[in-house]
Amino acid sequence: MSWIFLISAGIAEMTAVFFMGKSKGYQILKWSILSILSFALSFYLLSKSLEVIPLSLAYSIWVGIGAAGGVILGMLYLDESTSRWRIFYLTMIIGSVVGLKVVA
Repeated sequence: MSWIFLISAGIAEMTAVFFMGKSKGYQILKWSILSILSFALSFYLLSKSLEVIPLSLAYSIWVGIGAAGGVILGMLYLDESTSRWRIFYLTMIIGSVVGLKVVA
């Protein structure tokens, strides 16, 4: 169950970052509220996962999911650059998260 909490926390983090981008620097109320609520859910789920999963592993995976997911959502929905270097480094983030899980 802790892994489900952790993955859900990462997804909540990813959506919070996306909503933050949509809020235009917390200028649009609807997106700002969704961002804050998503961050709160993300922190709660992360704290639940930390009851079993070691902090170093859980935090790394949580940040990786949030960062990679935020970049992907930005590319898909916010017209952010899809340059080959961004794709390359995005792949490195995802590979690093998978690697941390494998060696844990």
